[in-house]
Amino acid sequence: MRSDTPRVAAWLVRAFHELQRGRHLLVHGHVDELVRWDHEYLPLAEVLAEFLAGAGFEVVGRHSLVDGLTYHDDNARMLAERAGRTAPSALPAQQERPNGNWAPFSNRTGRLAQSEANTREALGNAPPARPRTTTEALITIRQLMTQRRTPSAVIMDAADLVVGDEAQADERRAVNVAHVRRMLGDAARTDVLTGGQPLRNTLVFVCREIGSLPEWLRESPDVATVLAELPSAQEREDLLQRQINDFHGAAGAGPDSLRHAVTTLVTLTDGMGVRDIQALQVTSRITEIGPNSPRKLVARHRFGVRDDPWEHLDMDRVRDAERALNARVMGQPTAVRAVSDALVNARVGIDFVAGDADVGSRPKGVFFFVGPTGVGKTELAKAVAELVFDDETALRRFDMSEFSQEHTSERLTGAPPGFIGHEQGGVLTNWMLERPFSVILFDEIEKAHPKIFDKFLQIIDDGRLTDGQGRTAYFSHSIVIFTSNVGASTLQPAHPGAPPSYEFIRRHFTDEVSRFFTSELGRPELLGRLGSGVVVFDILREQVIRSIAGKFLEQIIVSARARGFELILDREAIDRAVVEQVMVTGADLGARPIRDPLLEQWIRVPLNRWIMANQPPPGTRILIHRTASSPPFGVMTYPEDGGEAG
Repeated sequence: MRSDTPRVAAWLVRAFHELQRGRHLLVHGHVDELVRWDHEYLPLAEVLAEFLAGAGFEVVGRHSLVDGLTYHDDNARMLAERAGRTAPSALPAQQERPNGNWAPFSNRTGRLAQSEANTREALGNAPPARPRTTTEALITIRQLMTQRRTPSAVIMDAADLVVGDEAQADERRAVNVAHVRRMLGDAARTDVLTGGQPLRNTLVFVCREIGSLPEWLRESPDVATVLAELPSAQEREDLLQRQINDFHGAAGAGPDSLRHAVTTLVTLTDGMGVRDIQALQVTSRITEIGPNSPRKLVARHRFGVRDDPWEHLDMDRVRDAERALNARVMGQPTAVRAVSDALVNARVGIDFVAGDADVGSRPKGVFFFVGPTGVGKTELAKAVAELVFDDETALRRFDMSEFSQEHTSERLTGAPPGFIGHEQGGVLTNWMLERPFSVILFDEIEKAHPKIFDKFLQIIDDGRLTDGQGRTAYFSHSIVIFTSNVGASTLQPAHPGAPPSYEFIRRHFTDEVSRFFTSELGRPELLGRLGSGVVVFDILREQVIRSIAGKFLEQIIVSARARGFELILDREAIDRAVVEQVMVTGADLGARPIRDPLLEQWIRVPLNRWIMANQPPPGTRILIHRTASSPPFGVMTYPEDGGEAG
């Protein structure tokens, strides 16, 4: 154990300072986690009781909807009973009645006074009844809060179920709220001094989500909110040092190796709770992954027993990635090279870092695809998903035009507690929790609300997002791609006439992206994080248009052959017509018009109509040829002499 390792969780120190200021506490956040106390890790309820007793409170109680009102120990219970007896009685004192006209009632007044005295004596001698309802418990707690003799503190578990929006909405809730609101201001300062100040009777509210509590409690000047945080780096290091020798294969590892493993794991476990870190030992033994493979161990722990496709990604496939991607995404060699280089880097793993831990949380690759529409940005993302994960459905596309309003940004990670849809989680975090090995495509991000870019920055920097339910989704085994058409509308005016060179296009879009992030969005730090991940796509050039048209024509030929027909096409005429038509629009729509409407209306529809009308037998050779009519291509049986074959 290091000498500088904190004895208690850091947030408890702040809580102690707030107690000295005489404020009630609202503890929220990771309240179900174990908390560091006296170099050990204990449940929050146990730690709070010890903490309050150590702060000078002689009575430490705890209220829960299950167990009712209980006390830290028998001594605290007896002190609470004694304090309750000496507190102001709930029975009103009998006012002395004047003489004179009231003389006939003097004897009756005396009897009432004696009866009240007897009642008080009986109540004082009788054992206190245990509160049976929350309201009765709050009455008892209020007696403790208003007396001055014995410093008292009461922990209210699941405070949101007592006074929050999720509490039962009936007259009892209104009464409970009234009691609590009165206690906030009426809590007395006792005769006991701590730090030179009278110790004030204190309520400690505990809940997971602070948003589930009413504003009057959260914003009260008598209440200090304290976040129960996850373990710090020092705490994680101490915890891992204690258990590293119990990991699989640790017995055969040297001291230096184990120290290096602990250092790496401290970084990799950032954002994990104590219970999760303690469970690493179990994962290590079950999976037989030792401390010498910390990244692999943490990944297996987070994502379960699923095979990591990055570990099994074939080296030959990575070496051949550029050729495979070029075959699917035509005319974009620069973009394909950038993506294939990222795959090589991810598979080999060498980076500008001191150790594996420094790259353990970031995505495998982050790209910003920019260029004209319809030139292959989405197609390249699909190709990467199929190449790496053997499954094109591993791609998840988010159309950022659906996130243009501020309130829609919460859809990615889920609504906060207390809002509609909170229990459903976020569309992005839900996907990542289910499919951590995937390609995430944020399409046309210039249409997203600026608030969403905070989440993008967190994904790039930390590789994780936490949803409204407190669940953390990790992006460390994913590829993140942003696409944008920013600058596409100004490309042609910037270079009228002949198609510009790729170098001109690269400079144009690079400048437009820089302008978008700095001047329009005001987020230059995001541009800095992207770095070389900004990939500019070229416009469609004539040879690329011909290649794309040829790919679709081959698909039609194969489909016809599967139905027993041999298709013969006038390729040169079709290619020339497609190029001319695409160039008429300046390729503004990219490759999208090639398949539909051009080849759809010129080739596929006329072919299917001709087959339907003529019912040719299997084995028929069918010719698609140029005509002077509309559509510009006709369908006929291929002549036996082959005179019109093209």
